[in-house]
Amino acid sequence: MTNTHNYDWAIDRDYCGQILRGRYSTALKKRVASYISLFRNINSTVNPTIPYISAWKDSVDRSIWYEFVGTRLLMLLQCQSCEAAELFRDSIHKRCSFEFSDDNSIIKEILLKENLNGIRGKLRDQVKNTGNVEAVYKVELRDNSSVWLKDQATLETFPDDGVCLSIGALTDVTREMELEEQRQQEEDKLRLSHAELEKQLEKQNKKLWQTQLDIVYRLAQAAELRDNNTGLHLTKMSYFCNILAKTAGLNSTKSTLLFHATPMHDVGKIGISETILQKPGKLSSNEFEIMKTHSFIGAKLLSGNDSPLLKMARTIALTHHERWDGTGYPNGLSREKIPLSGRIAAICDVFDALVSQRPYKNAWPLDTAFAEIKKGRGTHFDPHLVDLFLDNKAQFKNIHSRFSM
Repeated sequence: MTNTHNYDWAIDRDYCGQILRGRYSTALKKRVASYISLFRNINSTVNPTIPYISAWKDSVDRSIWYEFVGTRLLMLLQCQSCEAAELFRDSIHKRCSFEFSDDNSIIKEILLKENLNGIRGKLRDQVKNTGNVEAVYKVELRDNSSVWLKDQATLETFPDDGVCLSIGALTDVTREMELEEQRQQEEDKLRLSHAELEKQLEKQNKKLWQTQLDIVYRLAQAAELRDNNTGLHLTKMSYFCNILAKTAGLNSTKSTLLFHATPMHDVGKIGISETILQKPGKLSSNEFEIMKTHSFIGAKLLSGNDSPLLKMARTIALTHHERWDGTGYPNGLSREKIPLSGRIAAICDVFDALVSQRPYKNAWPLDTAFAEIKKGRGTHFDPHLVDLFLDNKAQFKNIHSRFSM
């Protein structure tokens, strides 16, 4: 630099900056002039990198201007140097920025033109705080085509002059970003397709679920009607078991399954003779052995399907007559070898049988029935479930009251 106080050598006919001709410090002018000298050596229309020096004042008017702008950007925008800053700003259609999160994943922020207009000052403050710029701009050209330009720059501040310099380069990354946009569009299409498939599958599953419920309830009701019971027994069993299941810690999904599976506990009675089912007196030992087969019959009727509902219903049908001490039927299971759903159904089935009117017995008073359940603690029933059952008497009384005829 031949004269540190005269920067005419750095000013050409295309210079539209303010610093070299203005009242600014020698340090700022020297800095700008040195970068202009450097960038002139690499400025070329065939160079994919477009060097620039932009500046703005840290005052009320924070409009950006160029101290230097590469020729290739002028060709893309079809403008003169003095128009470049404003035209480039108005031509930005989209701004993408990237940053790393705390877990080192990449966060992508996309701002459209209508969002950019109101936050340019905020973005400049962010740049000032970080000291660098890294973003990608989609620029709409006059011929209705577009280019993607990657902006990488460092920021220098000159407090005495109230000026910020952004020294950087724009690189054409159109091909890469168009491929990225195409990939994103394909991902969006795939996501929408998956969402639609999931919606259809959910609809089909709901329909299948409702069909299953319709079938199993009709089957369960048919079995109950042959046993001189009313459908209210099925309803009360569902609610009784649901209360006990929730207090025992079963989640919502399993509690719901149990609610709908419980009514099929005696579905196997379809295979038992009406003479035995409707006998008003006590069954003979031979008749009782035949009656006990309803557990196997029910399990067989409900087997051969992977539906969670029918699998749980099969388990309940097979095990709700097992006893905690191993003296139940059909397999003589004991303690935790009896599935939890079977242990829950066992208590609720006996309780409702006790408090319900039958051809061969009168309904027991509620308190007497509760005492009978307590009596079976540790022999007939799971002791922990009995404790939970007795701790929630009020809920069971309420259900009994709601569905008693």
